[in-house]
Order: sequence, then C-alpha cells, then structure tokens
Amino acid sequence: MHNNVRLLIGGFQIDTWDAVTIESSIDTPADGWSFSLFDQDGLQLPESVKGGAQVELYYGKELILRSVADKVAEAVDRSGYGLQISGRDLAGQLIDCSVPIFNGRQMSLDELLKSVAQDTQVNVQNNNWLKNKVSVEPGESVLDAITKAAAVTGQAVWFDAEGVLNIGDPFANPYQVQTPLKLMRYANDNNVLSLKYDEDVSNVYTHFKVLSQDSNAKNILSETSVDTQYTHKRLKILTLSDIETKAEADAALKKIEKDNNLQAYSLVVQREGWTIDDKVWRQGFYVDVQTNRLIRATAKWMVTAYKLTLDRQNGLMSEITLNRQGDWAQPLVHKEPAKKAKPAKKSKTATKKDTAKDQTEGKQNESNK
Repeated sequence: MHNNVRLLIGGFQIDTWDAVTIESSIDTPADGWSFSLFDQDGLQLPESVKGGAQVELYYGKELILRSVADKVAEAVDRSGYGLQISGRDLAGQLIDCSVPIFNGRQMSLDELLKSVAQDTQVNVQNNNWLKNKVSVEPGESVLDAITKAAAVTGQAVWFDAEGVLNIGDPFANPYQVQTPLKLMRYANDNNVLSLKYDEDVSNVYTHFKVLSQDSNAKNILSETSVDTQYTHKRLKILTLSDIETKAEADAALKKIEKDNNLQAYSLVVQREGWTIDDKVWRQGFYVDVQTNRLIRATAKWMVTAYKLTLDRQNGLMSEITLNRQGDWAQPLVHKEPAKKAKPAKKSKTATKKDTAKDQTEGKQNESNK
C-alpha cells in the first residue's frame, strides 16, 4: 500500500490501496482508472460511497483528476474484505449522454456549450471562429457533438486534472520538464528502467499531392516533398472532395504529413514513481531523452499518453508514451456540407394557367394537321 495515493469519494477518503491503474491517452476521449484493496477486517463505507458519486484522485497534495465513479464493488469471504472502485474522467459522462433533440439544428460551439455543458467549467483558447455552425443530430453523444463543433473552429477537446473541459491546442503551452530521462551504459544517475523505440514508416512518404475541386470545378493541387529515411521516392496522392481552395489544400497536406509522423515514431519509457520534477506525469509535457543504448531515442519528445500503476510487488510505476515534438496537428477546420436548395413550389394558380396553356397549344396543333 502507498499512503500518498488517495481517493476521495462522496466525501470519504481511502488511502490504503493495494492496486491502482490510471490511464490517459491523447487519442482516447476519457481517462480510465481503477482502485482496489483487500482488508482482513473490512471497511465500513458510508452511504455516500456509491456509483455516481463525485471522485477526486490525489497523489500527495496534487490533484490527479476529478471524476465520477462508474462502479463500486464489494466482496467478502472468510479471508477478508475486498473493494474495487473504477470510473473515467468527466469526459465519460459526456460520452454516455445524448444531446437534447435539436432536429438537425445548426448551432455554433458557443450555443452548443450553453445548451449541453451548463454544469461543466469550460475553457476555450481561440474564440475567433465561434460563430461557425454545425448540425447537431438527435442521438449524438454530447462529447461527439462538442468535438464536431470544436472542429468547426479547428480545435481539439480534452479534460484537464481540474475537471475543466478545454477546447484548443493541448500542446499550445507545454511544460518543459527540467529533468532529462536518462538510460546510459555504465552510468550511476539513470532514472529510467527501460526504453522501447518504435519506428513504423509504412505510412511515411517522400512526396504528397492533394487533389480536389473548387467551386468552378477546377482541380486544386497542393504538393510537398519531405525529408525521410527513404532513399527512393514514395508518392501519396489524396483526393479530398471538401477542399475548395489552395489554402485549404495546403492545410490538409500539412496535417496529413504530421499525423503520419505522429504514428510513425514513438518511444515508451518505464520508470519508478509517478512524478518528474515533483509533478505527476501529464499529457503535453515536453521532455528530453538521453541514452547511448538506443541512439535514435536521444531526442526531444512530448508526452501523448501515460499509465500510472501501483501494486504490492512493484510499488509505484509509470509508463509514458512519447512522440516527437512538433508532430501534433490540430483538427482541420470542419465544414458542413452545403444544403441543396429545394425547387420552388408552383402556386395552384400558376399550375392551372400552365395546364390551360398546354391544352390550348394541343388544340392548335391538332387543327394545323
């Protein structure tokens, strides 16, 4: 057990956990967590400890995340008492719930947030595009609708440790970790247990071209060459039907290139403890890695995922997934498809006139034969 790891649920604190798992990833909407313990004598839980209760997770005095308990499970036998509490961060509540029925109404991000996120604290980094609108359909999850509306403004969506819904760039203001991660041969100051470097360049190309059509049905071409480890040419041509201008094609090309690089290069670090610079690991941290064991791992990286664990055998451990700094790209500005104009309905008077005209012309044609 580790007394620094505390869970506050329904106003009741528990700090005698035997096993803990907390997982977070930039490409997963909700952070998952699970706490469990075994006690021979058992615990007497108050009525406030139940599924749906408000939860706060702490490491020492630092708040790790605010959440809601999805599940509280208790078991008892002759050997003792077991308790497990699990859930997701506040994004889980927005995933589970549907938006009110808006009948496909066009809404801006600001209007949507006021309608479906009234009880959530929200921080929007860029307000310049908040008037852009998006269609909201019945049955959509609240988070999907917010994510789509945020994409209209070209921004990402995530929750932070304080439970604030952020809309913007998760790497706009990164914390630069002062302590480098080191795994050197014959060194006494290493602070890393293992490094795993992955390089999958199956989606990396030396040349990109984007084709589409503008409003005049002319092809838009944007292209670029990229320095890669390939010695031969690898061309990728993409057709994007919703691209209407050269500027949009250039932006799409830049994002495609960065997305491919984000997936291509990663480094997984395992180390003891949950902290660096006396801070619990977070997405968005920038960190330097130094090693003479894996030469390509020595670089500047950004934290895109982490897994914090506690168990009786290993104590506190962290597994941090890193990607190269600069390979993150914001969502492309989403554009709603233009609605087709409905043909104007003819009035009954006009219809009768057209019918009479056709009949008259028909009789004249018969007389001319």
